[in-house]
Amino acid sequence: MNMNNLKFTVFLLACIFGFQSVNAQKGAKSAADYEVVAKDAAWCWFSDPRAVYHKGNHERIYYGYINSKGDVLISARDVNSGAIQTFVLHEKLQIDDHNVPTILFLPDGKMITFYNEHSGDVFMRRSVNAEDITAWEDEVKLTFNNNRFCYTNPVMLSEENNRIYIFGRQVGKGFTQWWQYYSYSDDLGKTWKEDKIYLDNKNRDNPPYLKITSDNKSRIDVLFTDGHPKIGPDVSVYHMYYEKGNFYQTNGEMLGPINGAPIEIAKVNKIYDASQNNIRGWIWDIALDKNKRPVVTYSRYPNENDHRYNYAYWDGSKWIDQEISKSGGWMPSLKQDDKVREAHYSGGVVLDHQDPSNVYLSRQIEGYFEIEHKRWNGRKWKVTPITSNSTINNIRPYVVDGNTNRKPILLWMTGFYNHYTSYNTDLRIKE
Repeated sequence: MNMNNLKFTVFLLACIFGFQSVNAQKGAKSAADYEVVAKDAAWCWFSDPRAVYHKGNHERIYYGYINSKGDVLISARDVNSGAIQTFVLHEKLQIDDHNVPTILFLPDGKMITFYNEHSGDVFMRRSVNAEDITAWEDEVKLTFNNNRFCYTNPVMLSEENNRIYIFGRQVGKGFTQWWQYYSYSDDLGKTWKEDKIYLDNKNRDNPPYLKITSDNKSRIDVLFTDGHPKIGPDVSVYHMYYEKGNFYQTNGEMLGPINGAPIEIAKVNKIYDASQNNIRGWIWDIALDKNKRPVVTYSRYPNENDHRYNYAYWDGSKWIDQEISKSGGWMPSLKQDDKVREAHYSGGVVLDHQDPSNVYLSRQIEGYFEIEHKRWNGRKWKVTPITSNSTINNIRPYVVDGNTNRKPILLWMTGFYNHYTSYNTDLRIKE
């Protein structure tokens, strides 16, 4: 190739990529241009569903959060008019985003909400009327044999006569006694069985973390780790699922009955094995594709200033795992003379559970965390920015659950987040 042809080729490529860059930014707005649907609102990502879509007599999204006074709140926003109602479920429970409420709709359109103290009690409230957050029955404390708990993840299975399961963490004296538990109700939440441990970390001095998804019929998929990344470099990522009384490996091999001895974590097949390279991992989301195959997102941490997002899916015989984005460093903002306490808190990477080829993530761009949408077409990722040129952080995105009739509705936190006990954030929406 002569010099003139080379210059023309370089010019042509610059034009092409320049056009793509401009086109990719088209339609992106700064955080301030999106509607705030909850002021003074925060949430963590280990209790779900935090936000649900429901269409009955009304078409609304319902979402739970914690404010900076430690109040537990739920809001309902009409999809068509944008009108918002808000109710305080529990005043001044704790200033802690771990206590975010989760929402479950019953067959009659009434709701149950669950929320917890950070290493304390679990609470439940039932709505008095269908699709109504303004009136609730009295709060019920689910003591579960007087143990201490954190996180709530409710699931109702229609093929088990609408049995309601709740999953979370049971807390003992030390990390070797931090367990994953479940309980269930066969009368739509009126009574509950005592909690049962179903995952055993075999005295490993690092607590497991968990994410749940379900087809809401017969299957519950469990994404979990064998630790917290700030405690050790060998934190790996695992998957198993429950169906018709038993736990199974991803490939269908039976692990054991749900009412049997706890499943030993080390015997569950890994999605990601951190022991091979000492690059620790942590989990973000799990969904099922149209073939009921699991799709997950998780983080890897080459170091505290280098967080990476991975996307993995089960192709029927093996996990296909790929890095999809560098996300920058830790998400918490620091005050003067402050030290980061949670250096493995990333901006967040989550799935559209109706179509997990859609990924929404938060990554650092020019000093602030911005939200991006990535779509996998089977060969490559198409990237569309949702926020750009923001002057506040955009973090912890969440796609509203159960939204089968409309395009994805996205909620996320914006503002100053220092720690799970120190935050000044709002929730914003993209419809």
